[in-house]
Amino acid sequence: MQRARVWGVAGVLGVVLCGCSSSAGTTGTTGSGSGGGSSSAGAAGRAADEPEVPVTTQDLERVCTDGLGFAGLPAYDRTKKTVHPAQLMNSTGDGWTSSVPVDGDFPKGWFLDYEDKPEQAELVVCVERTKATATGKVCDMEADGKPLKIKTYNTAYRVRVVEARTGKEQYAHSGKAESDECPAYIFTSDGEDADKYYNEVRAEDYRGRVKPYIAP
Repeated sequence: MQRARVWGVAGVLGVVLCGCSSSAGTTGTTGSGSGGGSSSAGAAGRAADEPEVPVTTQDLERVCTDGLGFAGLPAYDRTKKTVHPAQLMNSTGDGWTSSVPVDGDFPKGWFLDYEDKPEQAELVVCVERTKATATGKVCDMEADGKPLKIKTYNTAYRVRVVEARTGKEQYAHSGKAESDECPAYIFTSDGEDADKYYNEVRAEDYRGRVKPYIAP
């Protein structure tokens, strides 16, 4: 009987990148005379005229959900033979999470890393689970030293490459992630049943598909 551990992690599966930005308030002085006004109000007015940019990488979820971009982000020009940085967003059916790929899954520079700022993104790669179907296979595993039966599921997924500035879709692909093997180990996250395992799309399944857009 195959046995393996079940690992539980709090929060969302994967490495979630949340860029944090603190904006310092502008302290203005009130000018004297009839034309005097608050310099902080003037700064706010100038800020309101500036094109919008995401404050954190999580803000880019709207590019995946609504096709709504950020006008302050750099323009995407596929004819330029250079790397066009992308933000990876994942969804298993309940909202989107900004993520950082595991080292080795993609060439360095393709996706924003921890040190990168969200306003560097030219593209957003949206990876979502669209369907889950029970395989009928049950795996004997263990969690915390106790036996646990795991039900496995095949999934359907969709990968899209979207311009971060305009929200315009550049590419879309639908596929399936199927397997009749039991996992060596699994991660569980808050909100997911610990006795279920989903075969998910892997980086190698779509790495070649997004390359012509990220690194033409």
